[in-house]
Amino acid sequence: MNGIQFLLDERAHRMGEQKWVEVDYDKSPHCLWSGRTGSGKTVAAKLLIARTILLAPPELQPVEVTVLDPKNDEDFSFLDGLPRVYRGEDAVQGWADIFESFKQRQCGYDNTRNLKLCFCDEFASLVSLIEDKKEREAAQRYLTLLLMLSRSFRFSIQLATQQPSAKIFGSGASGSREQFGVIAQLADGGSETREMLFDRDSRKKMEEYGTIGERGAGWVSINGGIAQPVIVPYVADMNKLNAVIYDSMANPQTLN
Repeated sequence: MNGIQFLLDERAHRMGEQKWVEVDYDKSPHCLWSGRTGSGKTVAAKLLIARTILLAPPELQPVEVTVLDPKNDEDFSFLDGLPRVYRGEDAVQGWADIFESFKQRQCGYDNTRNLKLCFCDEFASLVSLIEDKKEREAAQRYLTLLLMLSRSFRFSIQLATQQPSAKIFGSGASGSREQFGVIAQLADGGSETREMLFDRDSRKKMEEYGTIGERGAGWVSINGGIAQPVIVPYVADMNKLNAVIYDSMANPQTLN
């Protein structure tokens, strides 16, 4: 299948050229976005979701999006009232529903193979909503299993978090990180974050490259490769971008 273009090569961009970075959902369905508030990661995540809805090949259509928004902020308020949208404390139930949906396919009760894309805006917030230790560990275990086992069942887990850490991902933190085919850090993160996300060769490249600084610029590693500098494409009309996601979720297609 053809890859879906979602980020621009930052070096080419500075020279006035447009060179895309692509994601292939057959090879790297899971995505981790990292970056502080204002870094552009939410726009980048929305852009990937919308482009996936529009450009995914026929065998992955219809793309079935689920949004978990434990922060319950404005970025996804335009989806209020739609199915498969879980905001605030409801995000915990949404995460359990995603895992149950995966089990239905894994056990053969669901024979469909369209792409099921689950985006969680700030996974750390979701984890923090769960007070019971065993339930919290179960939610983190769901993540480990989904990242390891769901690719062949055409699930895409896409998470955004300001600062990824072992505390967020639980006991399987190292293995979970390696299961993300796409790892993106926008804006300049601290050394601790870089060490969590990228290998030694990538970190050396970042150090030699120096500060990127610009909003929406950062680094991405695809399938464990050495990270490359990227920039989020400019979105002229956020309402149109939001409308693509809204229309897909408000008017779900059915499989033949």
